[in-house]
Amino acid sequence: MKANDALLALLRVFKEASFPYMVVGSYSSNFWGLPRSTKDADVVVHVASERWIELPGLLPEGIELDDQMSFEMVTSTRREILRVVGSPFEIELFRLSDDLHDRERFSRRVSEEIFPGELVFLPTAEDVIVQKLRWSAAAKRPKDFADVVTVMQVQWKNLDWPYIEKWCAEHGTMGVLEEAKKEASVAWEDA
Repeated sequence: MKANDALLALLRVFKEASFPYMVVGSYSSNFWGLPRSTKDADVVVHVASERWIELPGLLPEGIELDDQMSFEMVTSTRREILRVVGSPFEIELFRLSDDLHDRERFSRRVSEEIFPGELVFLPTAEDVIVQKLRWSAAAKRPKDFADVVTVMQVQWKNLDWPYIEKWCAEHGTMGVLEEAKKEASVAWEDA
């Protein structure tokens, strides 16, 4: 099963099971910014614990749940790994946390067509920037900073800057935001 087919099959299952979700990570930054390759998909799911146990029985054929559960380090969110059989591609499932920004970005999610003819839920461009700046600062991941710059370059005229600045001030990432703005501004000057 190909990566996009596996992700789309899983999202259809979530829709049928009434599991509210949001595709985050590189899929969301690729939509709002400039595409780059990725070896995984990240999905935030908002499901009560008693329904979470249904997950293994809902998985589409060709997708398996890894036995080991782990935690995402920035928001301490529980993470489950789904493996696509015969592929190095993984889907990482994160439970919606009690983190204030995590809750707000989920409530602001939008439905967009990232696959031909298929609408899926994504965070807004602003929330991609806020979260990726947070990961960039906390986890020191250069790809997150690069994703922020490309989202800014593509979306800069449409962004709600006060919203972004509010959350960056809350997360202590204003310095990283200013660095990203400076790098992205080269494209703004050419526009």
